[in-house]
Amino acid sequence: MKAPPTLALPAALTAVVLAISSLAPAAATDGAAGTDPVTLSEDRRGGLVSKVVDSGGQIVTTTEDAATGEAVLPDPATAGTRPTGDGLDGGAVMGQWAKSPEHFERLAKASARTAAELDDEPGTGGPTTPDDDAAGDAATAAEEAGAAESADPAAAAEEPVAAVSSLATAASAPAGIKGTDVSNWQPTVNWSSLWNQGSRFAYVKTSEGDSITNRIFGEQYAGAGRVGMYRGGYHFAIPTRDSSGAKQADYFVNNGGGWSADGKTLPGLLDIENNPYPSLYGNQCYGFSPAEMVGWIRDFSDRYKARTGRLPAIYTNYYFWRDCTGNSTAFNDHPLHIASYGAAPQNPGGWTTWDIWQYTDAGFAERIDANVYRGTAAQLGDLARNRYHKPLGGRAPAGATTVSPSGYTVKGGIGSKYRALGGASVFGAPVMNERGGLVGGGVYQRFAKNSTFYWSAPTGAWPVNFNGAIGRTFAAHRYENGLGYPSSQERGGLVGGGAYQVFRSGANVHKILWSPGTGAYPVKENSGIGSAWKRAGFERGLGYPTTDERGGLVDGGAYQMFRSGNSIHKVLWSARSGAHPVKENSAIGAEWRAAGHERGYGYPVTGEYRYGTEVRQQFSKNFTVHYSTTTKRIWVTR
Repeated sequence: MKAPPTLALPAALTAVVLAISSLAPAAATDGAAGTDPVTLSEDRRGGLVSKVVDSGGQIVTTTEDAATGEAVLPDPATAGTRPTGDGLDGGAVMGQWAKSPEHFERLAKASARTAAELDDEPGTGGPTTPDDDAAGDAATAAEEAGAAESADPAAAAEEPVAAVSSLATAASAPAGIKGTDVSNWQPTVNWSSLWNQGSRFAYVKTSEGDSITNRIFGEQYAGAGRVGMYRGGYHFAIPTRDSSGAKQADYFVNNGGGWSADGKTLPGLLDIENNPYPSLYGNQCYGFSPAEMVGWIRDFSDRYKARTGRLPAIYTNYYFWRDCTGNSTAFNDHPLHIASYGAAPQNPGGWTTWDIWQYTDAGFAERIDANVYRGTAAQLGDLARNRYHKPLGGRAPAGATTVSPSGYTVKGGIGSKYRALGGASVFGAPVMNERGGLVGGGVYQRFAKNSTFYWSAPTGAWPVNFNGAIGRTFAAHRYENGLGYPSSQERGGLVGGGAYQVFRSGANVHKILWSPGTGAYPVKENSGIGSAWKRAGFERGLGYPTTDERGGLVDGGAYQMFRSGNSIHKVLWSARSGAHPVKENSAIGAEWRAAGHERGYGYPVTGEYRYGTEVRQQFSKNFTVHYSTTTKRIWVTR
């Protein structure tokens, strides 16, 4: 296999990189003395090794030649060409239509600078302070190459950065939450630096067309996640008549561009923009009519949703959307990532504003792509976790319902159950949007009449009424963290006017029962005590619980109290005896209590049973308590 290319840059840029590698900035080594970079993860593909390393507290993605261990950089001269080998050269990126050759030189230089700083960390053999002779030599080389007018190497390193693409300037960031996007053109990225400059999300190129992948996607994606950024993959679309939207959506998902509701993963991003390869695919619209382009995008979107459960976001620019889709309004339920360098963006058809704006390709200290999210931190979190997220300038996806006058959205499983059980007339209007982050991936939503709907994958969506005793008992037991998620509605009609609701937590099933005389307590139906209660006839047998199930008895035993009218039953369990009830206010129960409860005669191994004119009950220490129904006498045998 052909070895991946190492750095092959124009002479001026080569001189700059030499100057940078001779001068490790002090900031890069603060607090890192004597510490070698620690590899956190790595991925080998062909002749490349990409890694995430911790270098003195800095999280950095690096890429090396697998054979030599040397840093690998793509060749800026291949910008705008289709990849042909196993390296990092070529391929299109977000905003390719607006990016100049200088942009790709800047990306290579930023990666070279970061790689040099990593090589020069104390403990790795690199210099710890600038060397005057080396600095002078580097400055001379840069000057001779025409890369700088100053003999100051630092100035030589920085001056070329000013030459940004004609459509982008290093303007100050617009208001919003900062983010970035990266690709194979950035094999070395200091994620901690970007985080410290305010970046809170990142899109990473995953794939292009139906045959090109970013070979370092995995470690770039992991690096962004390591510092706490929301991260997602993007797919550079190459719509052609022999490569459908569905085919490319499959290719995207299969190579890492999927989505999960983990609260960290952004929806996959469809990068649909001007044709970067006109010699191969025709005009800027790939030879498609507006109707054909809309159909292709719909095909991609439908397949992505079928594979992941949510719609993708869309990255585009106003003019492409206007000219190539006819300014379609069909996709405003997809979050919009708009590109516009040097001027506020115009909104494409259907969207009243943007979600994310890529406003420059020369942002941050690294002079790379910079984006801003227009909403709040809570809305950005919702974009990551909520499959029915409503775009800031669009409509909610199908399956979501906005309830007036509150303006909040009721959607998905919660929305379906809310409507099926009576909607606002029963539960009131929503007082918040659906919110995730619960144990096991659950979500919840509160409503005006003091009910909250909970949803989890195993249980579906059900409401808990916090006006009642059952809801308050659920809250007192730490909500879903204690008893689990509701798996039924609260239901009445039990003996004595009682009610119940079932909750599930994994394999455990809890039923909270309420009656006017006992209040509300849970029975763990799949425990030994709960099973004994069910065998005895549920609340019609031993009655309603009057305590929780409690442990701490001798030999690791447990018990729970039940009441049925005037009868009080204590169901006791131990590993050796199993679970059986003692009727505490019967003659046998009174004798057992007088003898010291389970510490006296032991745990019950039977319930009370008839034997001729006697009632008997046996206990674990080989005692049998007898009661005569004719003489009313009580005695004990062993």
